[in-house]
Amino acid sequence: MDEELIEREDLSVYLIAGVPKSFRTKLKEFVARQTKGKGDAMLLDEEFSEWVIARLRNERRRRGQRTAASSALWRAYAALSAARFHLQHQPEEEERVRELRRRVESLWREVSPMFEDEEAA
Repeated sequence: MDEELIEREDLSVYLIAGVPKSFRTKLKEFVARQTKGKGDAMLLDEEFSEWVIARLRNERRRRGQRTAASSALWRAYAALSAARFHLQHQPEEEERVRELRRRVESLWREVSPMFEDEEAA
């Protein structure tokens, strides 16, 4: 994701279904033509896309599925996801953040009441 793009004030978000992967290139070309080179389009990473779709579907965890610890760990996971994104052009640092994020996610799954059923199985 281009840092300049996400800092802009004129962002819009669209949800598009049923298009092939090649659509991204065509969309970027279309946006560039329509905005005379001043616009851009990007594809969100898989994790962020899943989060957006869950929010649109109103899939939220119930109060009983959250604890202070699991909420804090989730915020840490989200912060590490953002850090990983910002380090995407620095492979060594990105991998270190990715590993830390995996460890935080593992701990989050251990302490979150949301996954109690999985532990029993």
